[in-house]
Amino acid sequence: MLQHSKARQITLLGILIALQTVLGSMFSIQLLLTKISFSFIVTAIMATLFRPLITAGSSALANILSLLLLPKATFFPGFVLTAFLTGLVFGYAFYHKPLRLRNILLASLIVTMVLNLGLNSLWLHLMYQTPWLPLLSGRLVQELITFPVYSVLLSLLFNVSVVRHTIQRYA
Repeated sequence: MLQHSKARQITLLGILIALQTVLGSMFSIQLLLTKISFSFIVTAIMATLFRPLITAGSSALANILSLLLLPKATFFPGFVLTAFLTGLVFGYAFYHKPLRLRNILLASLIVTMVLNLGLNSLWLHLMYQTPWLPLLSGRLVQELITFPVYSVLLSLLFNVSVVRHTIQRYA
């Protein structure tokens, strides 16, 4: 975003935060101990356009806005930390980097297996006193499915010429 005005950058970031909030709240599937959301797509797009800390902070803000505007679960600061770290991982993987399959796979693996499975399971364990092993085993199946979904969707997204040109235009 070298040549673009600050107002334009802030506007674009605000639109992306709003999209992330809507996808994270209204277009997600909430199960008893897990939530399936497509907000990672907006996080990945944001990560290609903005620095990692900006993406991380914006992801955390979108998480907080989701809970304030459209609450579906109890607020727990650990989930805000996970959202922040997800933005950070995607930011380091995608910001000013070639959008190669290797970067997409690595970022998706860290987000799904370390953050979603590891940290979010820890938060759920702390919140609901759910036994650790059954919690992890149930969530492992979901994340084993989520990892290829993240990887395939991001690979397809970043190979669409309109998306590539738009990212290059605003990057």
